[in-house]
Amino acid sequence: MTKAGGASDPPRFQLSDFQLILGEHGARMVWLISHTAREQNLALYLAGGLARDLLLRRRTLDFDFAVEGDAISFARSLAITCGGRVEVHKSFGTAKWILDNSVTYSPSLVLDELPASIDFVAARRETYAHPAALPNVTPGDMESDLQRRDFSVNALAIQVSPLEEPWPLVDVCDGKADLDRGLIRALHDQSFVDDPTRILRALRYAERLGFELESNTAEWMRAALPYLGQVTGQRLRNEIDLILREPLAGEMLLRLQELGALASIHPAFRISPQLPDLIARCESLEPPWSTESVDGHTLRWMMLMSSIGSAEARDLCERLALTNRLKGAITASTRLREGIRLLEDPDIRPSRVAQNLDVFPEAALLVGWLLAAETPTVQELIAKYASDWRQRRPTISGEDLKAMGLAPGPRYRQLLDRLRFAWIDGEVGSAQEEAALLRQLLDEGS
Repeated sequence: MTKAGGASDPPRFQLSDFQLILGEHGARMVWLISHTAREQNLALYLAGGLARDLLLRRRTLDFDFAVEGDAISFARSLAITCGGRVEVHKSFGTAKWILDNSVTYSPSLVLDELPASIDFVAARRETYAHPAALPNVTPGDMESDLQRRDFSVNALAIQVSPLEEPWPLVDVCDGKADLDRGLIRALHDQSFVDDPTRILRALRYAERLGFELESNTAEWMRAALPYLGQVTGQRLRNEIDLILREPLAGEMLLRLQELGALASIHPAFRISPQLPDLIARCESLEPPWSTESVDGHTLRWMMLMSSIGSAEARDLCERLALTNRLKGAITASTRLREGIRLLEDPDIRPSRVAQNLDVFPEAALLVGWLLAAETPTVQELIAKYASDWRQRRPTISGEDLKAMGLAPGPRYRQLLDRLRFAWIDGEVGSAQEEAALLRQLLDEGS
């Protein structure tokens, strides 16, 4: 980073500065995009998080561009020249350049060292018809675009076209000063009313960066808590998704709970004080059985709701517009947790354990096993079921029963289940003993 002119002049950056946080290939991509913009005489800026992280010297692969003009056309011109494809959102003037395997512009660009996509937005102004509404967007310049952003530390940009290096920092909201002071500061007193999801983002940034909330910002957040109830489930889910991908997700969510934000989203939304530890268990997951792959993000969602009853969990899943798959995994894990006390009976038979656990999917078993860490006997029963008992099947099949003259019907399932449970409980240990038990069952039922 270099300084040009007097002491009050903004910091300026060389491409080598970007290499420190984006890596060699990320910096090459910045050069390619800025060079293309200069050829088109476009005013182009690296905006938001990239400028912030550059000043903090934090490694990232998340970089977005803002264009004073037509961002969609610019993104399409890059795809035509370099490959890839473009997804557009016309109402917001945004485009996403997808860096797929068709990107062939330069063999020196290694896709594995680049983000999966790069966003381009048209510099804009925003107004809100009512609290928690989606914004009405109109074209604007970069200064007005920065002034409509959430926090001063994100209201930063670096102009990379049509200027040549070194590129200047654009800082109209004193974001660099707040970075130096370690503060998260909202730009105006209606910020959280306009967009209550900024409450979640404020604490996400504060925890990630180790910053404090500026005093007015903290007051504005508390005053705007009721407006979280007006935000759509999809928008809230997206914000919680982002939090759950953070290394300090548990700590962020506990701060939101302490603030009252979770209860403002839904009265049943409460989390365990042990959530950071529970999430850490997901990261070091090593169950003593061969398990099918379960998405780690799904496990985090399940841990998030591990303190909520199954009925309330269903309501909260609906409130957050979760997918049916995720909703099913969460409600299954809450039902398992509610029924886990049955496994604490020291005299419980293995077959009874199997009956209780047969209805649960793999993800719920993993969560139940993780949550039972303080109850080793229960944890061991879940592990035995997952590694052994659920695979046990009788050697006799439905076809065998049919060959013996039994009419197909519910009796088949009853007999086969009884034989399976006999194997699990150790009542039988060979095909001969199983056949003898079947004859006994048939005699008793005749």
